Amino acid sequence: MTIIDVARRAGVSKTTASDALSGGGRVSEATRARIMAVAAEIGYTPNTAARHLRRSKVGALGLYMPRRVLGMSFYMEFAFGAAERARESHLDLTLLAPGPLADRLPQLRVDGLVIVDPLTNDPITAKLLAADLPVVTVGKNRGAGPAAAGVLNADHAAMVARLLDHLTSAGASLPGLIAQNADFQADWAALVLDAYHRWCWHRGVAPQVRTVATDATPEEVDRAVRDLIQQEPSIDAVVCAPDGTALRALGTLRSIGRHVGDDILLASCVGSPSLELCDPPITTIDLRPRQYGSGAVELLIEILAATVEPPTEWLHNADLLVRASTSPPPAT
Repeated sequence: MTIIDVARRAGVSKTTASDALSGGGRVSEATRARIMAVAAEIGYTPNTAARHLRRSKVGALGLYMPRRVLGMSFYMEFAFGAAERARESHLDLTLLAPGPLADRLPQLRVDGLVIVDPLTNDPITAKLLAADLPVVTVGKNRGAGPAAAGVLNADHAAMVARLLDHLTSAGASLPGLIAQNADFQADWAALVLDAYHRWCWHRGVAPQVRTVATDATPEEVDRAVRDLIQQEPSIDAVVCAPDGTALRALGTLRSIGRHVGDDILLASCVGSPSLELCDPPITTIDLRPRQYGSGAVELLIEILAATVEPPTEWLHNADLLVRASTSPPPAT
């Protein structure tokens, strides 16, 4: 059914029908009500794409993520949350993935952009920030390019300190960290590493860190965990920063005779459903990825609607989910 069908059935012009359905124009309330009733009766759905085109808008938002994270649990949940919030505003969400050439800018048929974890060594990020479009970054951009119109970030430093304090209260005295390596230069990765070092410094503890790539293989994670424990056997807790590494670390610790939740504690800086279902369930910083994605799109929509003044920064709330991997059973 089209707007012409509505106009014919209501006995008005196409322009009058369009004005009534869009809430504009000089249409009496009685006529508007009649047209709305006809539209509902025949099942007319407004063509939001055409409406945006008439307003010189595309009716779509862009979502850009680093290539190596596509498929990871956190980022996929983030994308679902972003898509749901965009749909609520009758907007499409387009995933802008890097092409075969690393420095080629994706085609931008969008009204605004969300960039997740802008990397300092990603040439596309700088070009997207320089495009003539409103941009919201999830995490601050530490690399080249103009400042984003908006930034949405979790307080990663505070959450890492809270997690480490929890490990101390659970009996740990020397926590080690599996961190993100330098190839993934995102704001959150730097904040996590810096927070760990500051926590160790304040408590007079020597930092124990091993790094892995974002897309590290299970064998690479295994080697990092083994090396961490072998080089410093006094480590009694392991914190895994990159998404997906905690589950592999659980198997590695078992293979070397350690009992997670008993003689060694294990926690993750990024949550996923698998961490709740494993044995024992693993304590995690819950970044609430669906809400994170929804919040990023919400901020971008507010900027597009000119209801907030850029540049602006919003805080996304995270939480600590304590599970059996860091809650040793009481002594008998």
